[in-house]
Amino acid sequence: MTEMTKNERKCVRYLTQELSTAAKAIFEIELTLDHELKATFDNYKLIWDNYPESLNAYEAQKDLQLESQNILRTQRSKPNVIRRVAYSLAACVVLCLAYGYFSHSDELSYTNQVTTSKGQRQTVYLPDSSLVILNASSEIQYNSDFNIKRQVYVKGEAYFDVTHNKEIPFVVHTEDLNVTVLGTAFNVNTVLDNKSVSLERGKVNVLLKKSQNSLNLLPNEELIYNTKTSDVTKRNFNATKTLAWKDNMLILDNLIFKDALYKINNFYGVSFKITDEEINQKRITGAFKEQDLEAFIHSIEFIADVEIKKVNHNEYLITQNHED
Repeated sequence: MTEMTKNERKCVRYLTQELSTAAKAIFEIELTLDHELKATFDNYKLIWDNYPESLNAYEAQKDLQLESQNILRTQRSKPNVIRRVAYSLAACVVLCLAYGYFSHSDELSYTNQVTTSKGQRQTVYLPDSSLVILNASSEIQYNSDFNIKRQVYVKGEAYFDVTHNKEIPFVVHTEDLNVTVLGTAFNVNTVLDNKSVSLERGKVNVLLKKSQNSLNLLPNEELIYNTKTSDVTKRNFNATKTLAWKDNMLILDNLIFKDALYKINNFYGVSFKITDEEINQKRITGAFKEQDLEAFIHSIEFIADVEIKKVNHNEYLITQNHED
């Protein structure tokens, strides 16, 4: 068994309640400051949440490490979640998918599921050590035999750092598109009628489910597919803007206010509403890096010259600024 890293030992000792009260408090503070430690802990926590309570701490610690390496040999097997492999050849994928239901047949074929709510982002590790960061209001499903067939079904938005394996292609299924990863970094966006696949590096093959046509994309190419007209076009894209959300940055690029509300509400997990058509048509441009809700509200009030009032716990009304 490979020797555990320092971070892994910390996570296991915390989960098996081997830390003193003071040590636990320090560890919890470290979780908020160390992103690498937090990712490792999320990985182990997912295993621990499904672990049989009857097993003792030593057995749990031993199997937690084995599970993280995807070689668990106990009879109590569960969905594999493994730590990242240091020297794996990876590809980065962002999936921004339509909000619809899975087809009945697809839904039945997936045994593992992770979901996020509005305002929430979550890191998940797949059994092949691929990293997934789910954006708000998103979902990923995959089978327990994932290492044999690397296929996932996603809706919402997700960033993938995919471990390269030329023997087993990584396939992302969505409602309208299938994307086969051939060693790459890309973004998929299926919000509203225009669906897009934007290739940052490497190569992807995109299958249009309705027509069964497929095509390859080269770096810096973006495919736009309109589900109403079936039109397909190519254009360049800005990777920094496309991937900003995973770094807790909200970018509004010359959007009219009513179109920006979807992104704002989903990012912050609240509901901003506008009843004034003049405000709806105002254009907003800005980048909001790790701003809390209060700071964001002050920024928007200044940028758009509006007033934002809290209506209830989760709802805000945007009105004209009547100050001189």
